Amino acid sequence: MSFRWLWPYVRRQWSAILAVMALAALTSALAAAQPYLSKLIIDDGLIDRHFKLLIVLCVTVVALAACGFALGALNRLWYVRLSGKVLFAIREDVYAHILTLPPRFFRLRPVGDLVTRLDGDVAEIQRFSTDSVLALVNGVLLLVFSAGIMLAMSPVLTLVALGTLPLQLLVRHRARQPVADSTLEVRESRAAITDFLVETLGAAKAVQSSGAEQFERERLSRLNRGLLQRVIRQQLIGYGVGAFTSMLSHMTTAMVFIVGGWAVIHGSLTIGTLVAFTAYLARGTGSATSLMGLYTAYQRAGVSLKRVQELRAAQPMRTRGREVRVLPAHAGVICVQHLSFHYPESEHNVLDDLNLEIAAGTKLVLFGESGAGKSTLIDLLRGFAEPVSGRIELDGHGLEDYDLHSVRGRIPVLETDPALFRGTVLENLQYGNFEVPGEQVISAAKLTGVDQFVATLPNGYATVLGARGAGLSTGQRQRVAVSRALLGAPFALVLDEATSNLDAAAVRGMHELIDRIFTHQTRIVITHAPQAVPRADRVVELCAGRIIERPRACAYG
Repeated sequence: MSFRWLWPYVRRQWSAILAVMALAALTSALAAAQPYLSKLIIDDGLIDRHFKLLIVLCVTVVALAACGFALGALNRLWYVRLSGKVLFAIREDVYAHILTLPPRFFRLRPVGDLVTRLDGDVAEIQRFSTDSVLALVNGVLLLVFSAGIMLAMSPVLTLVALGTLPLQLLVRHRARQPVADSTLEVRESRAAITDFLVETLGAAKAVQSSGAEQFERERLSRLNRGLLQRVIRQQLIGYGVGAFTSMLSHMTTAMVFIVGGWAVIHGSLTIGTLVAFTAYLARGTGSATSLMGLYTAYQRAGVSLKRVQELRAAQPMRTRGREVRVLPAHAGVICVQHLSFHYPESEHNVLDDLNLEIAAGTKLVLFGESGAGKSTLIDLLRGFAEPVSGRIELDGHGLEDYDLHSVRGRIPVLETDPALFRGTVLENLQYGNFEVPGEQVISAAKLTGVDQFVATLPNGYATVLGARGAGLSTGQRQRVAVSRALLGAPFALVLDEATSNLDAAAVRGMHELIDRIFTHQTRIVITHAPQAVPRADRVVELCAGRIIERPRACAYG
């Protein structure tokens, strides 16, 4: 379990960390002076009856407390800013890495689990990476100050105070594995609840349509009960460790009072010294407990670290080819040669020695049974997966020679449910083409018919849509997606069951729109109903991992 990869994030904020540490040291020094002042107040002010000195000492206590308050507030402000920068940097980098992972990763990993790791686990790592440094500095400084003054006051009492320290360390050491196990169980239970909420709230209409509200509530109740059991176990372990070490601390304090009280009674120790010593003992014990608590925090952070490292270890997709070639502006030939592919956990080929050549500007219909590999072929075409053997050529060059960012942007896929996001209509139209000026976006919207329904919205292009484009119909969302594709100047266009949720008239209208706007682009139409696709140049079937040419009679028009 290595925290080495956190070092760059901490190093970037090193000047801020040093400033916070310096303030912490000064605050600790002020705090260390307080008990000694109480000794002077008791011995030199009260017992010796020096009222003026008593006034001076009391004013000094108040002044030091005020300074400590001001420094503490400043330290807290700097620390929150520092901590936030570290947290956000880690989260942004892990998030950015996740976005480089292939689609298969997201099919196998629940969204709720990813959210929990990005939120709770990253925050736990951040807390340890910054809090541990500050806790170490504060704890060590206060412990050193307290131990030094305690030793100067009474070596015998100091030896008594250290008596239970080895036992406390042993308890912490023995508790490390139960702490790690219970922390992992709680993390996984929370991830399961988050995933449940993301899944069911995202499909609330389907839940309501199925009359499954009570069923889903009971599922959530079971998840909550499981989490509660794990939280209780975690809390009991934490409480047990804390209570046992606290009992040892009380035993230490009692022994100090017994030995110190005997010394006071026999005149070898002043009352003020005993009071100050016990105050330093309390501070020193608190610091020692905090330092020992770092070991427990290390175990908890280690669990989160492992969960986040699983994300960081996932291999990203290749994005740059050998020559970093960019797709040309014109449509070109798409050539698939002896292509074979299977998923890592299976030896069965989804695609087996597949050959297919698509001429530039062709409208090709690709159909086949569910699971035949139609969408897999498109993923391979766009570089979201790599073949086991064979190759794909675009415009006469192998896919491995291209900048895959260019390929993915220039071969857009229109799906059944287009990916729209919470934001304005204009922002959704510009998504993926952020540098395109607004006038060009409006022009594309007019060509695709978006302008017609935008005119009916309350704030036009500034109307804010809900998640997944809530507020627009399926057909309207499709037209927004077509506008996006148009703005990207596509090399080819893929319709992956894009019209499956539309009625016959809407299907014809969508194909008329696409054929009119993308006349010179290659169009690949994936469908289960090839007869519903008008004006197809070719119709092919994907069967048993291979291409079978079919007559155009399979499509009308």
